[in-house]
Amino acid sequence: LKDDGFVPTWGSAFSGGDASAVEVELTSVQQLFGNNRAFAALKDNGSVITWGEAYSGGDSSAVEEELTGVQQIFSNRGAFAALKADGSVVTWGMNEHGGDSSDVKHELTSVQKIFSNENAFAALKVDGSVITWGDRSAGGDSSAVKEELTSVQQIFGNGGTEEHGPAFAALKDDGSVITWGNGECGGDSSAVKEDLT
Repeated sequence: LKDDGFVPTWGSAFSGGDASAVEVELTSVQQLFGNNRAFAALKDNGSVITWGEAYSGGDSSAVEEELTGVQQIFSNRGAFAALKADGSVVTWGMNEHGGDSSDVKHELTSVQKIFSNENAFAALKVDGSVITWGDRSAGGDSSAVKEELTSVQQIFGNGGTEEHGPAFAALKDDGSVITWGNGECGGDSSAVKEDLT
């Protein structure tokens, strides 16, 4: 990203190294974001330009009209989530990694920050509650701990391993910690729950 907001690209065209299809639009860019195979550029006017592997988020045409007033973009291995100025969230990319948030769209309001692991997203709302989506086994489904996910201050995600998917850990304002996701990679903290204070 150059001082004048222009974005030169290079590398594998399949993974976003060739932005010639959107080059004319890559002006006044303030920030760049990437995942494994695609890029997203946030422009000064709050719009977003994407390129790279379409399936991984390089094609955002399905949500193009919603990508206005964007303040920040978050990514995981195969999807993107854009946080808008009004606290709503727009997602695109691989459905199984959180590119499709339609099941929780009505809950994605008053969001202050978004966190991710390799395969899922977690949105922290202004009231300290948490909304999750993406790969259910990797933390996209937090229903088992939903009642405990209150007064959350920060969320952390990991990458999992080749054998086991990732997980999330939420730090609450009383110093306690709530975990969910793949149990083999930290999603199950029941053995140390009494120590997590």
